[in-house]
Amino acid sequence: MDRTKTEVLRYLGRRRQAVPAELDALVESCMALMRETAAPRHVWRTFDVEDRADGLAPAGTELMLPGQDIRRCLTGCRRVALLAATLGVGADTLIRRWEHTDLTRALVLDACATQLIEEVCDEAERAVEADADMKSAGRFSPGYGDLPLTLQPGFLAVLDAGRRIGLTCTESLILLPRKSVTALIGLGGRARPAAGRCESCAARGVCDFAKRGEVCP
Repeated sequence: MDRTKTEVLRYLGRRRQAVPAELDALVESCMALMRETAAPRHVWRTFDVEDRADGLAPAGTELMLPGQDIRRCLTGCRRVALLAATLGVGADTLIRRWEHTDLTRALVLDACATQLIEEVCDEAERAVEADADMKSAGRFSPGYGDLPLTLQPGFLAVLDAGRRIGLTCTESLILLPRKSVTALIGLGGRARPAAGRCESCAARGVCDFAKRGEVCP
């Protein structure tokens, strides 16, 4: 089974389980449809890491990165990249359309979109590494650990993400389109094990992925 399908099934809570032929076929058709419908775009900028009196910051911006978790993630990093990625409004529309008529298909499409946006972020992360000629220390998003979601408006403004890729956020800090990601990428530091994210996650103790011995996307 290829990695994409394995990950989609993981999001559906079906990892290490026998997969009925009907579900297997549904995942394949939904992934194909999502790839056909989505319009992936991403934007990123890199900055020196500036250590100010009230926290870390991308140098030359007004964006502060408060909290101890992002400080730990950027330990030893000389640069940090701000990344925003989206699948576009088409992915959201496709999922909503099926929610009214076939909830199972809508759930599978949602899982496919989650996997696809991760692939987009992985591709962008490789481009960031190549451009900076530095290894990534891993991605860390607003909302993880003690890095607040309230960063989102300023984060998107630094990237001019609304104009460049059509990505905005609501007053309640929900990204629009919904299948979008913002993340910080430390550069030049020590790679952070994926499992290490759980130690600082606000969802620790209630996370379904952790209960299954897995890590979230």
